[in-house]
Amino acid sequence: MTDLLELPADEVGEIFFARGWTDGLPVVPPTPPAVAAMVAAVDGEPDDVIGGIPRRGRVVTIEQAAVNAVMAGCLPAYFPIVVAALGAALDPAFNAHAAFTSTGGAATCVVVSGPLAAEVGMNASHNALGPGNRANATIGRAVRLVARNVFGARVGDMDATSMGNPGKLTLCFAEQDPPAPWEPLRVQLGFDADDTTVTVMATEAPRQVANHLSEVPEDVARTFVSAIRVAASFPVGKGGQGIAVLCPEHSGALRDGGWSQARVREFLFRESRLPPDELVAHGVPLEVGSQHDMTPGADGLLPSLASADDVLLVTAGGPGPGWSAYLPAFAPAQHTRAVTRRVRTAGEALPDCGPDACEVDLSTFSRPTARPTPEEPA
Repeated sequence: MTDLLELPADEVGEIFFARGWTDGLPVVPPTPPAVAAMVAAVDGEPDDVIGGIPRRGRVVTIEQAAVNAVMAGCLPAYFPIVVAALGAALDPAFNAHAAFTSTGGAATCVVVSGPLAAEVGMNASHNALGPGNRANATIGRAVRLVARNVFGARVGDMDATSMGNPGKLTLCFAEQDPPAPWEPLRVQLGFDADDTTVTVMATEAPRQVANHLSEVPEDVARTFVSAIRVAASFPVGKGGQGIAVLCPEHSGALRDGGWSQARVREFLFRESRLPPDELVAHGVPLEVGSQHDMTPGADGLLPSLASADDVLLVTAGGPGPGWSAYLPAFAPAQHTRAVTRRVRTAGEALPDCGPDACEVDLSTFSRPTARPTPEEPA
């Protein structure tokens, strides 16, 4: 591998393409000094394990993550966020085995909430979900390269995605803290305001939510409801999760109208329920005798969201006439759930278990080499 990295950068890139180690875009050669600088940004040894997927018998180490972060174009300052995102994605509740490679084509959506996002230059304003920001693009890309190169999430190996999703290249953005009395996502989830958290959810591509004409809170909320209860979405009728990304105009209309975040979540959950006949009318048969219980509730309705707490409210985006976004989970909540981890700084040791990460039982895993090889990419 060292000899390979001594070749000119363009030749290294072509070799990486030929060996299937990229996502289709050029990569930065992971030279030993670049990888070492990345590892130094977190408190840990290169062979420390971040997490793993038991059904695949594979783990990812800090060095492996660093290799892929360099390849993605990350700066070392981004690496603590990458490690936190990987720790969250490898929590059993996220179900990375399915989320990384399901036929549904889930993206690994990464939401960063807290002061570190601004410190490393992440974008929470105009074009937050789009291109143009190095931190947003490369942090999300690093997570997906690990999924590809360490856990085999590539076409021809373990990725069975039917249609694909552009968010599988990268889908990462920062939250813009809302004015009081609303709380940023990390505080809503029980963390301190001074913390920086990373939340991952396996999602479909974003849906734009447009309401340019009304500042009435219920009108704004109902526009989101229309984006949530789309019959073609797999979780609708079964109960999933979602991320409502509220632009300044929409969050301001709700907040100024006296709506709390709890009220918004409850409204979206309640009003996104739908009658079984509506699903059937859109060509979606009701599942009977399967793992998905599609028995209507006492009110005769089926849930789009599993509960009020299963829609995450995030403030982001730039001022404009009123463009927000909704990202639905790719599967019902019983299969995959959003997971949040606090970002640890270089002075903090990895805890055995807790809200930041959990110790991994290595007896059930193989340990691939830290760097890609022709026989088995890392």
